[in-house]
Amino acid sequence: MDPFTIAKADDTTQLSLVASMDLRAADPLLHSFHEIMAQGGQVVIDASAVDRLSTPCVQILLSAVQHMEQHSIPFVIKSPSDAFVTAFDDLGLFSYLMKWPVQT
Repeated sequence: MDPFTIAKADDTTQLSLVASMDLRAADPLLHSFHEIMAQGGQVVIDASAVDRLSTPCVQILLSAVQHMEQHSIPFVIKSPSDAFVTAFDDLGLFSYLMKWPVQT
């Protein structure tokens, strides 16, 4: 079962991340991104509920964002939680996160 909520409205698809983005969430996260990117349109990644973000999930997020940038798919990180931001900072990837569009 996919733990993520995917909501489509007009030309925008929102992926709502869950509180515990641990190793068990990595594979479903990857599949969710595949599904979303196949639909086209803008992608909104709602990171407001994240309490824990594991390294594998950060790697999937980096890969997904790189794919979206390379294929000119518009995206935004919506309301990133402190834990979401801290996970990138702890891995030395804060500068990558700061280059992404953020919606508060």
